[in-house]
Amino acid sequence: MKRIAIPFLGFIVCGQLAIARADDANDGFQPLFNGKDLTGWVAEGPAGFSVKNGQVVSDGSGDYPTWLRSEEEFENFVLRFEFRLRLYGEGGVFLHAPAHGRNSNVGFEIQLSDDTRNPGPAVISTGAVFAAVPPLKQNSRPLGQWNAMEITFDWPRLKVVLNGETVQDLDVEANPELRDRLRRGYLGLQDRGKPIALRNVRVKRLPDREQWRSLFNGQDFSGWDILEPDDAQWSVENGEILARDGNGYLVTSDQWQDFEFQTYVRSSHFANGGVFFRWKSLVPKDRGNEIQIENIPDSNNPTGSIYDLVRANPLPVADDEWFLLQLRVVGAECRVRVNGVTVATTDKLTIVRPGHIALQMHSRDAWIRFKDPKIKPL
Repeated sequence: MKRIAIPFLGFIVCGQLAIARADDANDGFQPLFNGKDLTGWVAEGPAGFSVKNGQVVSDGSGDYPTWLRSEEEFENFVLRFEFRLRLYGEGGVFLHAPAHGRNSNVGFEIQLSDDTRNPGPAVISTGAVFAAVPPLKQNSRPLGQWNAMEITFDWPRLKVVLNGETVQDLDVEANPELRDRLRRGYLGLQDRGKPIALRNVRVKRLPDREQWRSLFNGQDFSGWDILEPDDAQWSVENGEILARDGNGYLVTSDQWQDFEFQTYVRSSHFANGGVFFRWKSLVPKDRGNEIQIENIPDSNNPTGSIYDLVRANPLPVADDEWFLLQLRVVGAECRVRVNGVTVATTDKLTIVRPGHIALQMHSRDAWIRFKDPKIKPL
């Protein structure tokens, strides 16, 4: 009887899995892995991921900050997968991950963890929004067993179901820690230096709602005007804006008063520049307000400062590394985030009217790169 029961049970389980996959397909889910290789995914960092027996496996050899990201970006979605951990297992699934910067600060990380070591829900428990919001409960299966997780992101609602139980149900906009994080980005798997396996990874897109406008076409300066009082050099290189060797400005043709703005920035040692908003003119001098770019911790206005109004603190950037600069400007209020960290805020802006966005280069023998600048009017 035992010899008959085991294959019969296997048949039932495989049949249920096949039915579940068929139901997923009928509900609009698409597989994110083909079960053979990592086609459709991009490895960031040393190779630590492979596909074995239809599973995506991280052996931990890549270690932090190695991660595997989707080729496409996602805004709203339902993500389903199964995962299995060993003793001391630790990792995460990234949502809205950025092209550059710390994924768990700029976007979101749903933690996967060996909960036998963490009694009681914590910000490092499975299902936590890592380091920010603990799960409502712990519902992990014993180590070595497969867990089923479903993550629904339909901004502002973030919901996580673990093994049939809801462990997160958040209004992200109501949480000051989460409200300014990216609303669109890559899906990703983290290599934390600990073995982890995933399978049956599939996703269903939900309707997008974001209304961002790209400010740069990656080819030329259409929609911009170049002002060069001291002959700064502006060019396009690898789809990026490159400014170097002098003092000058790149100014948008259009104007905005209240908006969200973001761009990736990378600069050389001792580079000085900035991003101006509500700019009117260079002569007469009516440049609005400036967010400084200067990666010197002891500067009067280090990177992220609202120039001569609020000094940024801390400074979570380094020379020659890409970081994400985010601004939210509404009336007299301005909030600045650098690499997912709020570094400066004020509610005392005195220039409140429409104006241009301007990128500044303000030093010789140095360079600043800008990538993917975009704006969302409010």
